[in-house]
Amino acid sequence: MAPAAIAVSVFGIGCSPGPGTGDTCVDWVRFATPQDQFDNAILVVVGKPLAQNGETGIYGYKARSHQVEIETVLKGDPGQGSLRVASMPQTCGTSYPDGDPLDTNQRVLIFATKQNSEWFTITPTQGVLPFKQGTMLPFH
Repeated sequence: MAPAAIAVSVFGIGCSPGPGTGDTCVDWVRFATPQDQFDNAILVVVGKPLAQNGETGIYGYKARSHQVEIETVLKGDPGQGSLRVASMPQTCGTSYPDGDPLDTNQRVLIFATKQNSEWFTITPTQGVLPFKQGTMLPFH
């Protein structure tokens, strides 16, 4: 099995001509397995997004924030109460070309990292996994 890609603290690398320009192009880490996602996330929870709760900025793009009802904390410390987490946007184009992964009313696994005191999904495409009741965890 090939080793997972090396991830930096922001789980991406990019260059931008200046803040707020939206010109950053991040080369996102691709995790081979859910175990790799778990190992590289600072926070992993089982929860259900309740509603969109504003926006925040990252890499010059707007990221949608969501209030999440936490069912179980599997790794890390989200703090007290419900969790506010932003969906990491794609860069170099449309923020959510396949839709916002937290724009769901389903139970999910959320793999998150913290940037400037805000929680974000670790990547645009691998920060959220559907997780139906009774499903076994895909990692140890």
